Amino acid sequence: MTQNRKPLNILFFGPSGSGKGTQAEMLAKKYNLKRLQSGAILRKWAKEETEFGRKVQTAMNEGFVPSEWIFKMTEDEFRKVDEKQGLMLENFSRMLPEIKNLYNVLKKLNRKLDYIFLIDISDEAAIQRMVKRGTCQECEKVVVLDSDIQELVCSDCGGIIKKREDENLKSIEKRLKDYHSKTSEVLDYVRNNDKLIEIDGNQEVENVFKDIINYIKNNK
Repeated sequence: MTQNRKPLNILFFGPSGSGKGTQAEMLAKKYNLKRLQSGAILRKWAKEETEFGRKVQTAMNEGFVPSEWIFKMTEDEFRKVDEKQGLMLENFSRMLPEIKNLYNVLKKLNRKLDYIFLIDISDEAAIQRMVKRGTCQECEKVVVLDSDIQELVCSDCGGIIKKREDENLKSIEKRLKDYHSKTSEVLDYVRNNDKLIEIDGNQEVENVFKDIINYIKNNK
């Protein structure tokens, strides 16, 4: 008789350009996890033809969505996932109130984080990657663009992949600076309350994935 396994719940940290999205996608496929991203959830709610949806859209346009709204949307989306399916979580905890809320929501749903990975990468390497990448306008798949190609068709959904307007050198440096200043206390909180697994993100994608898989296999 095979023993029923609990669903696997994984959280990723890492600066822009660290490759955490690529690793999350690969792990979600390998372990059949529901991949949830805070930005995608916000955009989904903003498209709703409801009073709250319109409020979210307005807030996004103004550049600030109240934390309590984010918490509400997060919990609602988590509740839609089958309890037998694990979660792959990205960008839910960039600030201290967000990581605390994430733990509270998971506790309500009788889930716990099995693995919390930090894809660590130098700022120099992150910048080199970001200036070359493009993002699908539909499914948000990230790919590396050749220097002479500004956009192409996504192989997954058929959407248009192109460079983001905010991925110029000045904007990238600001995002990295914000990440270091805002996320440091979040990482300290995780280290004090859980186990943070640091992975060298300066390697090739395949080697990063291998390190993550090996850690999971050796620490079940």
